[in-house]
Amino acid sequence: MASAEELRGQWPLILVLFLMQIFAFGFPTFALPFVYSGAIEEFGWTRQEAVLLTSFKFYVSALAALVVGRLLDVVNPKYVIAVSALLGASAMVGFMAADSLPVYYALGVFLGLNGTGMAVSVNLVVSRSFEKSTGTMLGIVLSGTSVAGMILPVLMAPLMVVIGWRPAMAVLSCGIWVFALPAWLILSRKGSPIHARLQKQSVSASKSGMWNHLKSLSATRDFWLIFIGVFLVMGVDQSVLQNQVLFLESEKGLSLEMVAWGAALLAGVGILAKVLFGLLFDWLSILGIVLCYLLLAVSVGLSFTVGGVATMLIFMTVRGIAHGGLIIAGTVLLKHRYGVQNLGINLGIFMLATSLGFGFCPSFMAAMADKSGSYSDAFALGTAAVFVAAILLFPVKTMKKSAF
Repeated sequence: MASAEELRGQWPLILVLFLMQIFAFGFPTFALPFVYSGAIEEFGWTRQEAVLLTSFKFYVSALAALVVGRLLDVVNPKYVIAVSALLGASAMVGFMAADSLPVYYALGVFLGLNGTGMAVSVNLVVSRSFEKSTGTMLGIVLSGTSVAGMILPVLMAPLMVVIGWRPAMAVLSCGIWVFALPAWLILSRKGSPIHARLQKQSVSASKSGMWNHLKSLSATRDFWLIFIGVFLVMGVDQSVLQNQVLFLESEKGLSLEMVAWGAALLAGVGILAKVLFGLLFDWLSILGIVLCYLLLAVSVGLSFTVGGVATMLIFMTVRGIAHGGLIIAGTVLLKHRYGVQNLGINLGIFMLATSLGFGFCPSFMAAMADKSGSYSDAFALGTAAVFVAAILLFPVKTMKKSAF
């Protein structure tokens, strides 16, 4: 009932943020595994060289996370969302010139700023706008990422065949230029109700400064349990996501078209998973997030069963359910543990953990696969790391519900 009441008055905001998640966040994210395949085929780069693009992206995200989080506590997030979308579109077009590793990696910088800006600001806007149903509304908005994951693979694979992977990226940037960015600028225009609502700062923004706030948080046990757990679980999830095309196509012998449909399935089941996990997190709080972590460990372990199309579809289905829950888990975890006070900077701090995991783990797994000729050891290590993350989260205590 609370969800319906809150949604009734703010559905235009949810709709436009949903579009932003599809085109300005989801398309650049889900395109990368196909980019690696195209780049390796065209230039003969190793798996590690191709996947290292994601390290550049996420290390930049890590550096930018604290600044973006603090910025969102003092400026209207509508500007951060608009600039982030513009950077994502520019990077996608920029692949037309990516004929060398330096240019290719430089685009990772643009994608890193795009990813951090979108992730932190969209989560912050939803958390500020919905008091009683944060998890549910995040599930609805962030299901746009899953819609992108359904649409993009079935568009990207044939476009790569017809016009090549670099022109395909430029074509797919049109979703930002034509739909997402104009809709956001119209909705958040000066004088609109949304503009005024977004202008409000986080409750009791820290007066002691970003570094003092970080020092205060890092002196507590729960900070490190969450930080290390988030690093591990998000790093493993992103590693499997970024390497799944290479794993299924090169190692398991499936066609690019079949892998594309598998990726679309992963994203499709994630739509419902985000909404259901949102409800679960609102109900069970941190315990629900632990269950999500454990499901991720099971999903990575299922990689060892893949031997054909049927087992690939089972693997991708369970992966999609777990991935869908993880997308919204971080924001709910922070709000339930620390409340809404300093939420912008807190999101930035833990986006740092996420980005470090995203930056290190995918290329590390690719390097392990290059060395051994198989992803088996990398995925076994990833499964164990996720179990560790779940164990770390057990002692973390939830605030009283009245505080968040």
